[in-house]
Amino acid sequence: MKKVAPFLLLLWMATALFGQRKGKDYDFEYWADSLDRLRVESMTASTEVERLSLNEDFTNLLEFTLNENNSFRYGWDSVKNFSVLASPDKLFKIFTWFVPKDDFTVENFGFIQVYNEGRKKYVLYPLFDRRVTMDYPKTAIGNQNKWYGAVYYNIIPMKTKTRTYYTLLGWNGNDMFTNQKVIEVLYFKQDMSPVFGANIFKKYPEKAYRIIFEYSKNSVFSLKYENHNYRVGTGKRDPKTHTVTYETHNADMIIFDDIAPLDDFIGGISSFMVPESSVNHGFIQDNGKWLYLESVDGRNPDKEMPARKVRSREYYTP
Repeated sequence: MKKVAPFLLLLWMATALFGQRKGKDYDFEYWADSLDRLRVESMTASTEVERLSLNEDFTNLLEFTLNENNSFRYGWDSVKNFSVLASPDKLFKIFTWFVPKDDFTVENFGFIQVYNEGRKKYVLYPLFDRRVTMDYPKTAIGNQNKWYGAVYYNIIPMKTKTRTYYTLLGWNGNDMFTNQKVIEVLYFKQDMSPVFGANIFKKYPEKAYRIIFEYSKNSVFSLKYENHNYRVGTGKRDPKTHTVTYETHNADMIIFDDIAPLDDFIGGISSFMVPESSVNHGFIQDNGKWLYLESVDGRNPDKEMPARKVRSREYYTP
């Protein structure tokens, strides 16, 4: 039996409360508490049927709440296992979360709350995870009904002459054997409906409108947006060694680990692919596109290296 009130009861209570507070800023803390309880139970219920049923209540209550005035201003920080990201320009928020299934896969869920200038209000788009049915997920162009589901943890805006692209970094629990990290691209049409995926990755080894990294469940893969160093060939050679000389540059970039097979004899089986933290690649912004960098210095120059401690040697004395 569910430990929380069914959605219809919550909806009735919400209507009564909001009706009493008409003309004032709504107090969303009560609904954040209800959403938090639903979210926890949708992750921990003993069966998949219960988890999905509780998640449906969570989704319906969240949709109702986000359609209320002033909901965009609320942070939702108290709701656990739930990602809420606001774009730096305050144009939209994206809400993402997942539910584990009995077969150890996950299903991702989400909403985009975006300001529509023509309608002078924020509108809501539910997101439907279709990654399992995408024939070519790395090059598919999606929308709210065709979304490569992930739980996002960073937004990086990039302006061009014609539009702004929002690059999303996300995580996907995928299945029993592998996790995924995703570099997704989001932009909006003139009517402010969302589009996922874009041909903005330059010099990447394969054609991709989104980048998908799949790796062993037992490993940790790093995908971040940070300031790092990278090297650029000067086109000149050292007169003594006759090797190409390089210049070191610095930029904000998407930086990520290399992924290699656990054993050379295994090949490219995803469940045996593990990160090589000593080897890093990256993307930097270049005229409205992401330029791929084969080799990146994985040490963040903004972080000070710890002071080296010198200890005197102790020798064995018989």
